[in-house]
Amino acid sequence: MISRIWFASIAVGFCLSALGNPGRLASAQDVSSANGRQTQPPLFGQLDEAQVRAAGIRKLESRRLVLYTDLASTPDVDELPQVFDQAFDLWCKYFGLDPARYPDWKMRASVIDNPARFTEAGLMPADLPKFLNGYTRGHECWLYNQSIPYYRSHLLLHEGVHGIMFSLLGSHAPPWYMEGMAELLGTHHWQNGKLELPYFPKKIGDVSGLGRIELVQKDVAAGLNKHLSDVMAYDNLAHLHVEPYAWSWAAAAFLDGHPKYRDKFRQMQARLKTRNNFNAELVSAYGDEFPQLEQEWKVFIADLDYGYDFARTALNFMPGEPLGSQPRHVTVQADRGWQNSAVRLEAGKTYKLAASGRFQVANDPKPWISEPNGVSIRYIHGRPMGVLLAAVYAKDSTHQENSFAKPLVVGYGTTITPVETGTLFLRINDSSGELTDNAGQVEVNITMD
Repeated sequence: MISRIWFASIAVGFCLSALGNPGRLASAQDVSSANGRQTQPPLFGQLDEAQVRAAGIRKLESRRLVLYTDLASTPDVDELPQVFDQAFDLWCKYFGLDPARYPDWKMRASVIDNPARFTEAGLMPADLPKFLNGYTRGHECWLYNQSIPYYRSHLLLHEGVHGIMFSLLGSHAPPWYMEGMAELLGTHHWQNGKLELPYFPKKIGDVSGLGRIELVQKDVAAGLNKHLSDVMAYDNLAHLHVEPYAWSWAAAAFLDGHPKYRDKFRQMQARLKTRNNFNAELVSAYGDEFPQLEQEWKVFIADLDYGYDFARTALNFMPGEPLGSQPRHVTVQADRGWQNSAVRLEAGKTYKLAASGRFQVANDPKPWISEPNGVSIRYIHGRPMGVLLAAVYAKDSTHQENSFAKPLVVGYGTTITPVETGTLFLRINDSSGELTDNAGQVEVNITMD
């Protein structure tokens, strides 16, 4: 976790963890080519292994990690090198690297319960700055033990992402990207000896102690929504606080997870070794799509939840056609997010919406059936689950308020008099992470009132 200040060609950073303010000092490593394989200079200083053992520190080693710890032998501790090894291969796959070209790449990690033992063993250099949870320098990192096993492994993988980016990819990117990528590729799912990453959490139990989704939800509920440009503008000191980690993760997860924006986001990896303006190049890469991207970002943060379904919530921004004198019939699918009605509503005119139909909004322990007024057994965003909602999207809106974040309740029927001309969007009210168990549709008639 880093925020960076550049001196000559050395990247120097100060990093935090989600549970505190650990520091980081990271420097890019020179990598040379030999017969198509990448070799590198010695990664770590030598240790007196007998002294390490005498201090009560165990050594666990795998192909990509040398782990020293004074924690007792438990499955969640002893499997960390195996988790890290699989992570390295998955990081290489994500970044388009061939792991076989880097046979010597390895990190050394100290997972610390009693710091005095590590000082005695020579594992904590005298020039190591004070830190709260974790600190990385070159190919070596130090982590204080975390009480929650998932967060312990997340913190280790977060630091590993920084290691691979600095040593193999470059680090000429703003803080939000460097931290967002470390959070994105440190968030994982480990089950039955198999690792999955990047991983968008499906439920809170998947990522115990992480709290990224909850932090964004809390800010949004308090009216502290951030434009994507706000996140991209984080400076080198922003990550002295925990919230920017959540927002940086959200930005990376959105851009990497959305089917329309993923490819161009991943292509930005090629810019990590150049000193160009990363943010400007990212905006330029999307071109005319960027205003729509910002709208979808607003929808994403307003509806962010575990299991967020990017495919089912992607928006179609095709401009609607004027209603005219003839009524229009629109079908709204229950298992999707905001849907374009293809109807353009004109500012100052009044339109009548009438809805009907029965549809499924859940299937546990048995099907929950709703009508357009919703079911009061559960509320989402302060409204009954299943109630029909409407929003008017004006492409060149001059209003600060996001119509998707503050939709109109339609229910069985309502009238709409838009203040701006725009396309009508409709959806049923449900968590954007729980759309897969929905079924059926709502029929909506739109007439000029």
